[in-house]
Amino acid sequence: MEHPPAARQRFPGRRARCLMSATLHDSPALPAPDPESRRPAPAAPMTHNLLARTAAALCLAVAVLAGFASLTGVVEGRAWFPALVLPVLAIHLSAGVLRGITGLRWVAYPVAMLVALVALVQHEAMLSTGYTLTGFQWFNAVLSEAALQLSTQVPPVAYSRYVAFAILVCAVAISLLIELLASFRKVALLVIAPLCFAPVVASLFKQEGAGIWNLALLLAAVLGYTALLPYLFRGGQPPAHPKFPAPRQLGFLGATALVCIAAMLAAGFWMPGFRKGMFPEGIRPSGDLLASNVDPLLTLGRDLRANNGSTVLSYYTSSDKAPYLRTSVIEDLSQARWEPNEALPKDTYFGNTAMQEDFTTFNANEQVARLEWANGISSPVLPLPNRSYFVEGIVGNWNWVPESSVARLSGDAVAATGDVSVAYSELDLSPQMARNLGFFGGVPQDEPGEVYRQLPEDPENTLRTSLDGALDEAYTDADSTGSDFEKAVAIQDFLRSRKFVYSERTPLREGYDGANKRVVEAFLERRQGYCVHFASAMALMAREAGIPSRIAVGYAPGKANGKTVQVGKDTAESELESRLEPGTKLTGYSVTGQQSHSWPELYLQGLGWVPFEPTPGQGQPPSYAPQETSTAGPAEFVDEEVPTDRATQRPAESPEASAPAAAPQAAPGEPANGWWALALLAVVVGGALSLAPLRRRHLARQRQMLIAAGGEPAAEALWVELQAIGADAGRRAGEQESVSDYTRRLGDDFIGLDAELRRLETAIQASFYASRHPEPGAAKQLVSDLQSVRAQLHLSLPLRARLAAALFPASLRTARLRRLDDSRAARSTAS
Repeated sequence: MEHPPAARQRFPGRRARCLMSATLHDSPALPAPDPESRRPAPAAPMTHNLLARTAAALCLAVAVLAGFASLTGVVEGRAWFPALVLPVLAIHLSAGVLRGITGLRWVAYPVAMLVALVALVQHEAMLSTGYTLTGFQWFNAVLSEAALQLSTQVPPVAYSRYVAFAILVCAVAISLLIELLASFRKVALLVIAPLCFAPVVASLFKQEGAGIWNLALLLAAVLGYTALLPYLFRGGQPPAHPKFPAPRQLGFLGATALVCIAAMLAAGFWMPGFRKGMFPEGIRPSGDLLASNVDPLLTLGRDLRANNGSTVLSYYTSSDKAPYLRTSVIEDLSQARWEPNEALPKDTYFGNTAMQEDFTTFNANEQVARLEWANGISSPVLPLPNRSYFVEGIVGNWNWVPESSVARLSGDAVAATGDVSVAYSELDLSPQMARNLGFFGGVPQDEPGEVYRQLPEDPENTLRTSLDGALDEAYTDADSTGSDFEKAVAIQDFLRSRKFVYSERTPLREGYDGANKRVVEAFLERRQGYCVHFASAMALMAREAGIPSRIAVGYAPGKANGKTVQVGKDTAESELESRLEPGTKLTGYSVTGQQSHSWPELYLQGLGWVPFEPTPGQGQPPSYAPQETSTAGPAEFVDEEVPTDRATQRPAESPEASAPAAAPQAAPGEPANGWWALALLAVVVGGALSLAPLRRRHLARQRQMLIAAGGEPAAEALWVELQAIGADAGRRAGEQESVSDYTRRLGDDFIGLDAELRRLETAIQASFYASRHPEPGAAKQLVSDLQSVRAQLHLSLPLRARLAAALFPASLRTARLRRLDDSRAARSTAS
């Protein structure tokens, strides 16, 4: 191709290196330095990269909020999230803006701490104290209550102001840690570590994981912050030597960031739910810290699986039978979430109190129990026997709920109360007597409300079909089901028969742990479960049969510990014990977390609320509904995972029942087992592909900073970067090729770059051979020329070659450029 004469004569008289000196004298003069650049340097600016620091602070705030948004599902609802937005934004923006103002940088972190303190003090949980406690004492009390609620519930944890406060404490603590890391350039990239906290927690305790959209927003904010890092640690004038971390530090921190990002994405795809046994003990955030607490939300599986032998409490009773101890009652089973109704009317008492209970004492024995705690009361809910009517020993205020017979102590009472004595009535009814009372009626009582009859919403009619099928099967096995009492006994005997298997592991393994409509359907199909499933199934079957029901939660009768107390005038420790006949023997029992239990209570005419025990192997059937003595025998009891063939066995006489039950299918939307591996592989590959471009960009930025500083290093940086641009575009400079030869070769191929290449050549050669080094005022034009050359060279490449040049820069593999970089770095260090 023939070039125009003008193009061939752009560099006249420069045919050999020996003429280089003459060429320098004949070449056009360097652009005159800007007069402004010769003036004295202005005073230090009042702002220090203010815009960049504000944008970086906003990115960090968004990352924190996106991470904590993933906790939706660990805590029920979203009412707790708005309280995080303003404090998190205020902490990061105040710290970022103040660090960008000269003279105020030192107050940035103290101001962020002050903002966090104000946010905590003004939270509704801190403003709701009704006790004479100091702020620090109330702070500890609020966190203790939050820890108790979190540790005794399976996610989603019920929302409360205490749980919301605990989340706020975590959010401001993480924000302060992030701001501390972001204050130092060498560890600024490690902010990704605390940002991983909330998504990983969500992945551990949420069935659907942290949420890919939350992770995407978090990662986008982190990338925005990373892109702004080079602008956060530069002074008002570009320094001669960059203050950004060294390449080795950058590589280490970048690898750490990539590992954290990969862990978050893997958590989102690989760890959702942990219901396949990855968390053997299930699903509470508390680990084994509070394994003996009773969960009020009918998710007692963790306590039963924890094998925790530590004693919760001990008690002595005058009865020959150990009583059940209730801590809560659940009435409303029509909702998606089954929990106690905190809005029930309460009576407030102080100290020893006789409660006005409206229950019949027909054919009941009056008993006394003494409750003892070795390490003090750990929960404000007082476990009491059914039909308690007098409590002695409470020091302080406490509430009594007549409808559910539940006692709750105030904070002062929990700390001050020691042993507690209680008087209660123990029903002593034979089956025939209970049947007669149910038929002829007993003491008139108020009918229970409609809430005790409602079933969960069932638009597809699947629950009603399961309940009707179970009732038909239960009635078939019963002698008579004419009255409500006989129906209740038939349901209990059906659930305690060999058609059901007691298993603490299977519900967790099969994904129907806890209690709700779906869980009861799965249990009636799978016919394996523990107390929660048996109690829930009997309560719903009773409602389907027209019998009001509710579910009590607490402890099954404890195990005898071999201790006894002989009550006499000198040994009675309470007024209640002193009223017993001298010589009465109190038998001791111990209660552990393994006795955590739930059982149904049915309302029967003439009897009132009557407890039943449908769970095989737990507690004891009541005297009015003893264990069935049929040829079928009692239900199987296993405490290990049950194989499918054994778990689904049915009586031999029923061909239909012998068919194995279909295992529940995987939850909709659950990712396949291989997706997490593909996602992790994509992250690792993407990270590996980004390392070379990031390294190339970092070197280019370092050279541009040297050019901007002026002096002899500026020309060297110009020459090295020009060769790197050419190498990346496949036009590498030869080992012995001079500046003029290389620029002429590029100019022959790219006529539009004539002016840019001429300025670059003149600046480099003037510095190399005439010691006329580039001035800082000319740096902007020279950097612009380099960018023009790079853009033109890359645009000339085919699309595939252009992509390869971006991902795998050839300049990083060029030995000559590495030598030039090393020698330039050595000279800079020596100087």
